[in-house]
Amino acid sequence: MSAAVRLWLGTLFWLSRRAPWVLAILRPAAVFLTAACSSPVREGTCANLARISGRTPSAADAGRFTRAVVGNFYDFVVDMGRAERLSAPQLLALIERIEGREGYDACRALKRGCVIVTAHMGSFEIGLAGLTVPERNVHVVFKRDESSLFESLRSRFRKTLGVHDAAIDDGWDAWLRLRDALLRDEVVVMQGDRAMPGQRSLVVPFCGGHLRLPLGPIRLAHLTGSPIVPASTVRSHSEGPGRHRFILRMQQPITLRDDIDAAAAIEEGALAVGRAIEAMVLRDPEQWLVLTPAFEEDGAHAE
Repeated sequence: MSAAVRLWLGTLFWLSRRAPWVLAILRPAAVFLTAACSSPVREGTCANLARISGRTPSAADAGRFTRAVVGNFYDFVVDMGRAERLSAPQLLALIERIEGREGYDACRALKRGCVIVTAHMGSFEIGLAGLTVPERNVHVVFKRDESSLFESLRSRFRKTLGVHDAAIDDGWDAWLRLRDALLRDEVVVMQGDRAMPGQRSLVVPFCGGHLRLPLGPIRLAHLTGSPIVPASTVRSHSEGPGRHRFILRMQQPITLRDDIDAAAAIEEGALAVGRAIEAMVLRDPEQWLVLTPAFEEDGAHAE
């Protein structure tokens, strides 16, 4: 991440905590200028749109898409600042509805724990509020961010909800704790649409190209026999920018096979997770908060 991007994000997160009303005023100009002045953002979002839509977008379509994605990212920052000042019941009230709850409840009735795989969509942190009602123990896997302000916001938010942090930076100790949590029939939430450097990963078909997915969620589910539930949290658009309510969407559980070897079962599971995340992105492409090229064909992991 460049120094300029770190400064920009740091300023946004600082304002979201200290003066969120300023962000509301600045939103139109900030979104427009970011889309207009940042060629990496324009090129990244345009490349992603071409893969998602399956065609080369016109300049007008690319511009609209870039502004929409930047706007949703901006609103995510505002969401985090707003969430810090809300209680757990107030955060829960932001969830307009939960879709696919029946499949999730059936999955939890198995008493084998559950790995919830999410994507960087909408306001994925707010979606945790919807999980705290049926679940007493939710463990959220994350990688420590370069921004101390963002880490502070995220930490306070999760303490309000009463969920447990699990930093993958902590190595094997963190993975062992997650394994034990699943064996106790608890819930682990992990991001599944972006492989971090050094993570074991697999390239899977995705929209009009291929996406590199982390294998951590699938390997953990295979180790413990836990089902996987893909989930996303998107804005419902029932209110204006920065004041949205949200929809928590849960897809059908993915159960890894135990009648084939581990490598084949994990690969099969990764393909299923890829299809689930693909459905999320195709349904709400402008809420996929990816400002850089996401697809392997566009050099997503080029050195």
